[in-house]
Amino acid sequence: MLYLLCAMGAAVFMVFAQSWASCYAFILQQGATPNRGSLWCAAWKTLRHPIYWTRLGDWPHSVWQRVCAVLSVIAGLLLATVFLHKGWQQVTHGHVSIVVGLWYGGLTVMLLFLAWCDVYTRLLPDAVTMPLILLPWCIGAYSAAALRTPDMAWWWAVIAYVVYHYGLPTIRKQCIGAGDLKLYLALWAASPQHNAGIWLVMISTLACWVIQAGWQRRCLPRGACAFGPYLCLAYSVINVWESSLNMEFPPYGF
Repeated sequence: MLYLLCAMGAAVFMVFAQSWASCYAFILQQGATPNRGSLWCAAWKTLRHPIYWTRLGDWPHSVWQRVCAVLSVIAGLLLATVFLHKGWQQVTHGHVSIVVGLWYGGLTVMLLFLAWCDVYTRLLPDAVTMPLILLPWCIGAYSAAALRTPDMAWWWAVIAYVVYHYGLPTIRKQCIGAGDLKLYLALWAASPQHNAGIWLVMISTLACWVIQAGWQRRCLPRGACAFGPYLCLAYSVINVWESSLNMEFPPYGF
């Protein structure tokens, strides 16, 4: 029963995140500045009109590409379900504060929105990525049970961003977008493992190559693509793997 409820919640979060990203892209197309105000304006409009949640964006015309898109959405739903289930288990069986459970619910929405937003706009708003660095420490200070986010990962993430922002532009042309890097560092800082930075790069790169190869139907894909969804996918895989090693999930929830 619990798995079914988590799957339903994941589906609601998925359609909300997709509608939010679509509304944000529409506002930007009307000439709005991509800032915090337009982002939260899109979120408010999405909440006020839930009837639009069922409207999907532009789907590819190719049948093969539609199959790849559907499989990607299903993978996102499965990972979102695991995230919600993990948050529920932390609160009910781990005897931690409900704030930790809310963190996993909010994290699910943020990851889904960032994935859709990068697909629609090729933008990763700082108003969503930057809180990923600070919120785990706030929750750890409020709740007795920390989220096992290593302090060293946070410092490495800050150092890497400073080097990228101030050092790399003077050396050579940037090979990765600033939004992708900020999301990568934020996910690294909020990861449960010290070596998550390496795994984020490896899993996201492999997923990007496999999915783009299937999307373009060629072994060596070409062109640029939205890399944010692959970073979110890699972070989800790392957390699911870490959960399987450190937590025992009951087979049928309740």
